[in-house]
Amino acid sequence: MASSSSGKHPRYRGIRCRGGKWVSEIREPRKTKRIWLGTFPTPEMAAAAYDVAVLALKREDVVLNFPGSIKSYPVPASMSALDIRAVVSVAGEFASDSGPRGRRRGW
Repeated sequence: MASSSSGKHPRYRGIRCRGGKWVSEIREPRKTKRIWLGTFPTPEMAAAAYDVAVLALKREDVVLNFPGSIKSYPVPASMSALDIRAVVSVAGEFASDSGPRGRRRGW
């Protein structure tokens, strides 16, 4: 559930609730520009998309929402916004099928 005023999720980084759906975006390092990652039906899907983007952009010393899933995330071809957006949907689908520990969920 989202926190009362900001819409941010109390547990996951890089996501917020907007109109009953979960959105994810990330700021490019050393820039004011943001990369829109998408709108997702669950906070877990949005959080997984954020994880893929933060790994692609920052690579080292990152705090992930699902650190145990790092080896199963897709890797973008480059650090471009287009390539990152292309793979975040795959990460979101992963989160819809399995939880942070890789177990199937009954959604």
